[in-house]
Amino acid sequence: MAYLSKILVVDDSELNRLMLCDILEDKYELLEARNGREALKMVDEHAHDLALILLDYNMPEMNGFELMSLLNERGWKAQIPVIMISAETGADFIDKAYDLGVDDFISRPFNISLVMHRVDNAILLNSKQKYMEHLVDRQIREKEKQSEMLINILSHIVEFRNNELGRHVLNVRTVSEMLLRELREIDPGFTMSDEQIRQIGLASSLHDVGKISIDEKILNKPGSLTAEEFEIIKTHTTIGAQMLEKVPNCSGEPLVQTAIEIARWHHERYDGNGYPDHLIAEQIPLSAQVVSIADVYDALTEERVYKKAIPRKDALEMIATGQCGAFSPKLLECLMRLETKLDQIELLSGTNHTSVDSFMSERIDSAYISEQDMHGLEYEREKYGFYATHSQEIRFEYTKDPSVITFSRLACDKLGLDQVIIDPLHDLRCQIMMDRETKKRLNAELEKVSTAHPDMEMNLALQTGHGRRWFRLIARAIFNEEECTGYFGLLIDIHDEKLDREILEYSANYDSLTGIRNRSCAINLINKQLNAIGEDHMALIMIDLDNFKNANDEFGHQFGDDVLRYFASMIKNNIRSDDIGARIGGDEFLIFLRYHSNLENIVARLHRSLQYEYRGFPVSTSMGVASTETCPPDLKVLYREADKMLYDVKKSGRASYKIKQAENRKEKEEKST
Repeated sequence: MAYLSKILVVDDSELNRLMLCDILEDKYELLEARNGREALKMVDEHAHDLALILLDYNMPEMNGFELMSLLNERGWKAQIPVIMISAETGADFIDKAYDLGVDDFISRPFNISLVMHRVDNAILLNSKQKYMEHLVDRQIREKEKQSEMLINILSHIVEFRNNELGRHVLNVRTVSEMLLRELREIDPGFTMSDEQIRQIGLASSLHDVGKISIDEKILNKPGSLTAEEFEIIKTHTTIGAQMLEKVPNCSGEPLVQTAIEIARWHHERYDGNGYPDHLIAEQIPLSAQVVSIADVYDALTEERVYKKAIPRKDALEMIATGQCGAFSPKLLECLMRLETKLDQIELLSGTNHTSVDSFMSERIDSAYISEQDMHGLEYEREKYGFYATHSQEIRFEYTKDPSVITFSRLACDKLGLDQVIIDPLHDLRCQIMMDRETKKRLNAELEKVSTAHPDMEMNLALQTGHGRRWFRLIARAIFNEEECTGYFGLLIDIHDEKLDREILEYSANYDSLTGIRNRSCAINLINKQLNAIGEDHMALIMIDLDNFKNANDEFGHQFGDDVLRYFASMIKNNIRSDDIGARIGGDEFLIFLRYHSNLENIVARLHRSLQYEYRGFPVSTSMGVASTETCPPDLKVLYREADKMLYDVKKSGRASYKIKQAENRKEKEEKST
């Protein structure tokens, strides 16, 4: 399989870059960057032909983690695999690298053969994933085509019963889409996408689906309907909506929801005199309003069993003057603006539809001449296929002997898998879908099932053709006496739901500017740690940026925000994973940490690490520290004492730190008197 062959090597050490280039230059084209800023510029220029990034962590100006964050923000990480090469081998460091999206990790000093194999594998895997994405996109387009075909067949069946020749559905769909596009032209506030317009057009094909339930004698009556017959005709709106609502596993789909709206309310009128619910004005969904006016226009200009066709201009005048009901003034304006364009709809009236009608007639005739049993089997097969195609749940069945797993069609689109896989436990595509930890959790859950409790349910992340996505697995074990012989169940995509929940949790717990924890989140976490205090001591460090006002005054607020963001990243890079770093307001931050001894050394190191220069602006900090060595394990007390220490530092010249010390006996006596 062909794949891109350009690699970006990012390392501030020229020697390290030279070593990597010597290993890879015979097979790949190499680009080099000395730091994260240079790398970011090169990614922007070469992103579409970059096969891989080899990234060092410890670099000036912008380290490897900061570059990874920016690659994620700009969307490049989803396209380009990254291997981090570093002498850092701590578990927290490696976990953080993987959390930021690093695909692989190589520790220094490295083995030449290992580097080559890891690079080849990362590039090949990414190339295969892109190929799978291409296949999935093609399958999605094919699925959409099949969905449209099924809807068109169903709508033509309805028209066949109504003695119509297939033109009405096509005309209503075309006019509806034209009206929506015209509305978008004249109304700046109406921003519906082409895809949404297409969806309403497709859903309009089912606007009269409820007529399947109406007696053909009434449906095709040549003369006028009696009041009783008209009431029966009117029921096609509610019946059509109910039919669509009861399609299993599809009622939540946007296309089906739109079709339900149109089926129920396409005979409502803007003045409230329509049916079945007498909705008024904008109570009527826009989709139903558009189809309503398109339906009336086509009914006037097409010949029916009970009337002759009316010329286009006369039909438009009748609609505009309210002779055929009441419609939205804005949609009426759109219809009048489309007067000349509606000629193309009249071309449909003259189109030869014999092939469509013959096709439908042949399908219906063949159903009657088939044997009864074959007809029943074919009906069940088509029904199952229709439900499976429109369901958003991946159905599967697994047998242990022989070892075979069978998926519904959706698995091809969602997971990039074949519908039938033999020996899935040793199939490479199945293996790379789950990481080691997920496999362990899945096996643990499967071991719990029994004849008494055959069902299991869990959430798990799978590597799909669209990247890593979360699913809910619901399965039932099949037993032959006491032996489990297989499973069947569902995989439900919950990725967007989980992502939305995580976004809400993130916004509630993290500072929107700097990306580190906010005040309320920090207070909750600190109180939990104080309540579970053990043998370790705990320290609260209050931090204030010296002269931060100058950053805003001299360089502007945008620069000031950049300083705060960079300072927050410095805090994250200089604390452990179980320490707490937070922005508590303005230019004030805090760090809360556990320690065994030598608090002075820890604070001194932190203070040194947080003094730096950002784009020519000197950043220095003042710190006040209180600990459970000298204060009770109470956040209010620690906060108050640390704040006092910070005030003392700022009063005495800033750019330093002060730690709350234990009070001697004399000080205690003075306080008590």
